[in-house]
Amino acid sequence: TARGFETMSNHALPWHLFFAVVFVLLSSLVAMTSALHLAPVKSGHAAAESSRRSFLHKTFVATCTCATFVPEHSARAADKIVQVNAKDDDTAAIEAKSAFINVAKSYVSDSDPTPLDEIDWAISKKRLTTIDQMADAINDGLVENSWFVTGRGRPELFSDSFNFSDPQVSLTGYERYCRSVRKLFDQDTAKCELVCCSATGPDTITVLWKNSGVVNLGSVQIDLKPYLVTTTLRTDPSDGNLVVSQVDEFESDPFGLLLYQIPFLRPLAGKPAPNVGELKSQCNFYTCEMKKNI
Repeated sequence: TARGFETMSNHALPWHLFFAVVFVLLSSLVAMTSALHLAPVKSGHAAAESSRRSFLHKTFVATCTCATFVPEHSARAADKIVQVNAKDDDTAAIEAKSAFINVAKSYVSDSDPTPLDEIDWAISKKRLTTIDQMADAINDGLVENSWFVTGRGRPELFSDSFNFSDPQVSLTGYERYCRSVRKLFDQDTAKCELVCCSATGPDTITVLWKNSGVVNLGSVQIDLKPYLVTTTLRTDPSDGNLVVSQVDEFESDPFGLLLYQIPFLRPLAGKPAPNVGELKSQCNFYTCEMKKNI
């Protein structure tokens, strides 16, 4: 909570947003305290007690998450990036663009590395003649392996100089990206549902996909309200159209994330992204843009 207040102060948030965050924090803490007193667990009901404590723990973590998960003003973003040395690759680095992500990275635990260790990260590159061929290869790979959430990538399609960026982090190296994804997402629930994958420029492939499931922060799991991600892949036409960069764009909704952790408050969190069939019916497949807001 203190870190959240410090972050809000540093970002000079409008006063009404500041008090909105304070209100959400206090309301959540009051709700948690009430749950302790109004829903006592009778002795002998160990499972119920464990479930209640898990719920309170999850709510508290989500509350603190939203307090610190404050997006930066675009004019300041470049100046506020915090670079952290990679633990398992001295040449790679993850750059956290928010206070929460910088802290949360410490709680992302290692997952079973075996599936990714089976990938030949030094495999020969698969250089393709046209951007459309590369778009088809990316599409087929995502349909089969969903590496945006599983990390089971296809290094033969990506340049050795690959870099990744989204609203919260930046990093270099395709293997590092895949391993980070694998650690973050719960592999039993995470879904990458492809809506569109098209070549939208001479060196650009655009992917529109639906993200859902659970992310891991140590022993705590945070449910994601299903949302749309637009991924822009830049290729190098002079090097067989290998992918050199990836930028993910999505709308962050910290307050909706908090509400979504509490089942009876989920209707207040806003509408989740609809099913893929509906999304495809409203998608322009030449641009991978939605024809209307959903």
